[in-house]
Amino acid sequence: MLTETFFYHLKILLPIVVLCMGSIFALVAESFLSKEGKHQVLPWINMLFLAMSAVFVKLISCDLEDPWNLFSLNHVKEIFLYAIILCTAVGTAALQNTLKNRDTLCGEAYSLIMLSSCGIMLMVLSKDFMPLFLGMELASFPIYALIAMNRHSKESNEAAFKYFISGAALSAVFLYGIALFYGATGSTLIGGGFLDGRESIYQAAIFMLTFGLLFKVGAFPLHFWVADAYTGALASVTGYMAAVVKIGAFLGLGTMWLGLFGSPAYAIVAREAILFLCLGVASIVVGSITGLAQISARRILAFSAVANAGFILLGFCYSYFAKLQVMDLNSSYYFLLTYAIGSSGVLAGISALMPSSYDNLEDLHGAARKNPFLGACISVCLASLAGLPVAAGFLAKFRIFASLVNASFETPIVWGIAVVAFILAVISATYYLRIIYFIWSHGRIEARKRDKTSVLLNASLGMAVVALLALAVRLPF
Repeated sequence: MLTETFFYHLKILLPIVVLCMGSIFALVAESFLSKEGKHQVLPWINMLFLAMSAVFVKLISCDLEDPWNLFSLNHVKEIFLYAIILCTAVGTAALQNTLKNRDTLCGEAYSLIMLSSCGIMLMVLSKDFMPLFLGMELASFPIYALIAMNRHSKESNEAAFKYFISGAALSAVFLYGIALFYGATGSTLIGGGFLDGRESIYQAAIFMLTFGLLFKVGAFPLHFWVADAYTGALASVTGYMAAVVKIGAFLGLGTMWLGLFGSPAYAIVAREAILFLCLGVASIVVGSITGLAQISARRILAFSAVANAGFILLGFCYSYFAKLQVMDLNSSYYFLLTYAIGSSGVLAGISALMPSSYDNLEDLHGAARKNPFLGACISVCLASLAGLPVAAGFLAKFRIFASLVNASFETPIVWGIAVVAFILAVISATYYLRIIYFIWSHGRIEARKRDKTSVLLNASLGMAVVALLALAVRLPF
C-alpha cells in the first residue's frame, strides 16, 4: 500500500525519472564501449529512453496535481514536454553526427544532454521556486560541460568560462530572490501573495527572480553571453541549447507571471508589464540590427535568439495592455514552441554541413547541393524562423502582431511598438534568407568533400520539419 501511494506521488515525475535513468545507463555503457561503438550505440540508447519518456508523458493525465504542491501538468506543459523530447532527439542525432565525423571520443556528451533535459523538464513542471531552481541548475551544469567539450579550442573554453561565471552570478541573484520571496510571502509557491507590510520586499524579490530568468532566455541587456556561448560550443550543442533553455526559462517566467497577474499587487504587475515591453523592444532592435552584420551562421542565429526572446516578451505583456481580466500567454507559447523546434533543426543541420569548425557563410557555400534532403530541412526551419508562410513560424509572428494590435485599442502606444516590431521582423528575415541563399548557391567551395550524414540526424530533422508543418495546420493552443 505504501509503495503504491509513493508511486502515485511520483507519477507526475515519471518522464523525468525515465530520462535520468537513460542518462545513467548511457554513462555506464560508455565505459564498456570502444571508440567507434560509443557513437553507434549511445545515441540509440538516448533515443530509446526519449521514446519511453514520451510514452509516460502521454500516460499521465492532464491537470494532474501532486500531493507536495510542487508540480503541475496541463495541456500547455504537456506540449512543451514533447517539444523538449523532440529537441533532445535532434540534439543527440547532431552530436552523434559531429563527434563521429570528427573521430572524437566524448561519449559522456550523450549522458550530459539527457541530464540537461531532466532539468528543463523539472523547470516546466514546477509551480514552486525551489524545484524551479533545482531544475535550472540541473539543466545548466551539463550545458557548461557540453560547451567546453571541444577541449582544444580556445573559443570553446572561453565561452564555457564566461557562461559559467555569468550563470553562477545570475543563479545567486535568482536564489537570493527566492529568499526574499519567502520572507515576503512565507512560502516559495509561485504566485503566493505578500504579507502585510512586506510589499517592498516582494517587489525586490520579483525583480531579482525576473532578471534571473531573463538571463537564461538571453534577453537584452542580459544577452552578453549569447554570441560567445553559441559560437564557442559545437553547432550541435548550440542547437540544443538554443531550444531547450528558452523553453525552461520562459515556462518558469510564464508560471510566475500568471501567478503575479492574479495577485492584488497591481503596481508590481504594471511595472513588470512595462519592463517586458521595454526589454522586448530593445531585444528585437539589438538582435535584428546586430545580426545583419554577422558573417557566421551561428552568430547570426545567436542574435536571432535575442530578437526572438523580444517577440516572446511582447506577447507576455499583451494581456496587461489589452486590459484583459485573465492572462493570455497562448501567442507567446506558440511562438516559443515554433522557435525552439526551428532553431534546433537549423543548427543541427548546419553542424552536419560545416566542413570544419568554422561556419562562416562562405564555408557553407553550396553545401545543401551535396545533401538536398538536409538542405531542404534546414530551409524549412529557416523559413519558419523568418516568419514565411506555410511553416508554423508565420502564424507565430502573426499571432504576436495581432495581439499587439488588439492591445493598441486599449493602449494606443502599443500600436507604434507593433509597427516597429513588424519592420524589424522584416529586416531580420533577410539574414535567414542569406543562409538559405548560401547553402544552395553555386560556388567554388561546393566541390569540397562533405561528411556523411547519419540516419538518426536525417530522421530527427525530418520529424522537426513535420512538426513545424503540422503546427501550422493545427494550433496546439
